[in-house]
Amino acid sequence: MKRSTVLLLLLLSVSMGSCEDDTMGPIFIKEPQNRVDFSNTTGATVECSARGNPPPEIIWVRADGTAVGDVPGLRQVLGNGNLVFPPFRAEDYRQEVHAQVYVCLAQNTVGSIHSRDVNVRAVVNQFYDAEVVSEYVIRGNTAVLKCNIPSFVADFVRVESWVSTDNALYTPSSDYDGKYLVLPSG
Repeated sequence: MKRSTVLLLLLLSVSMGSCEDDTMGPIFIKEPQNRVDFSNTTGATVECSARGNPPPEIIWVRADGTAVGDVPGLRQVLGNGNLVFPPFRAEDYRQEVHAQVYVCLAQNTVGSIHSRDVNVRAVVNQFYDAEVVSEYVIRGNTAVLKCNIPSFVADFVRVESWVSTDNALYTPSSDYDGKYLVLPSG
């Protein structure tokens, strides 16, 4: 009798142990960055990976929730969860692909999680001229010269220095004892 009770308890504990649910909702291993800026000549890869049990499926969606797929030569959704923007020609730029908010969605039968918004912005590599704005000033007064950078590259360009006609170099500095002052804004 004691032996059968022990055996019954042993069977119950084994069967209860095997009933434990080892499923787990998705957890990001690699969540994409909030901002991805890249040139059309370099392209970019946005990584997203998650773990869970069962293993989660990675889906890329727009901010409005619509799923995105491959756009030949412009955007690829890889099986490993990465979103790839290969290098492209300037004339192939498409705003709905290259200036978009994406979200990485990881889902399995237990649940789903979504990443922060990923603001993707491609910049087309092209020639530009910086211009010095002409200013008129009365002799002996202070003149402020401004370097105008075209708006399409302004977020990616910084004025590093000014060069005079006699090739003197002027850079931003906290040393204000000279005749010329270059502000941190350029």
